[in-house]
Parts: sequence; C-alpha cells; structure tokens
Amino acid sequence: MSAKKRPEQRTGTGGSGAANDPRFIAISKGTTKRHGIPIPQPNPDWHPTAQSWFRSLALSGQSEFYEASDWATAVLAADVYDLFLRTARANYLPTFERLSQRLGVTVVDRKKSRIELDNDDVTDADEEAANDAVISWHGRLGIVRDGTDG
Repeated sequence: MSAKKRPEQRTGTGGSGAANDPRFIAISKGTTKRHGIPIPQPNPDWHPTAQSWFRSLALSGQSEFYEASDWATAVLAADVYDLFLRTARANYLPTFERLSQRLGVTVVDRKKSRIELDNDDVTDADEEAANDAVISWHGRLGIVRDGTDG
C-alpha cells in the first residue's frame, strides 16, 4: 500500500492552496497608457438602456483604471447588452455579465478584483449633529470632562 502524499506532493487543481489564493498570485507591473485615451462615445444605434449603461462607466470610479482595451471591452459589452435588450434572448446575458464583471462594474466585482474606491467628498450632514448630541448627553451624565483633570 502506498504512503499518503504530503500536500506539496499532490497534483491537480483542487481549488485550494497557495496557487489559487489571490494573496499569493504574483503581480506583473507595467506602464499605463491610459492618460489621453479617448473614451468612446455610445453608439447612437444602441438601445437607450445600453447607452445609459455605457455612459455610466465613464462616470464610475473604476474607469480611472481603464486602458484602451478595457474601453474596447466595454463597447463589446454594450453591443451584447443592446442585442439582449432588442431580442430578449437570455443567452446573451451570461456574456454581458462576464464582460461587466471584468470591467469591475459592481461593488462585488471590484471587491473580487481588490479595487476599493475612495469617497472623500461625501459628508454626512447628520453625523456632526449626532456627535454633538452624544457629547451633550455625555456631558449631562458627567461622562465627558471639559479637558481639565479637576
């Protein structure tokens, strides 16, 4: 009877281990060419919903990372989406979904790709009022001191 193999001796694509773990996948680096890339205009023949979807990409933060090939992929995705909207054939949806995922269209897609978008300009108008109310109540309860140790 043969001895059991240790994990490093096993072969195959079992789906687990360092080979499939994104933390251990090597990253190849290159120089971007995205500066000055003209963003394509939506095809006026596309369905209005497909045009809207395509326009939304340019307004989305992940498009900051798009290269020319990403915009070409976006045009292809919009073409497929247009076909689906015009024919109502569900067989187009998996292709559109796959292309959309590769473009990082949704929050989930971006998380899978390890892309996090900052939202520095968002301010919560109620947050300051809530902080003031909490501090006020803490002061009334004697929890918050006025800065002196007395």
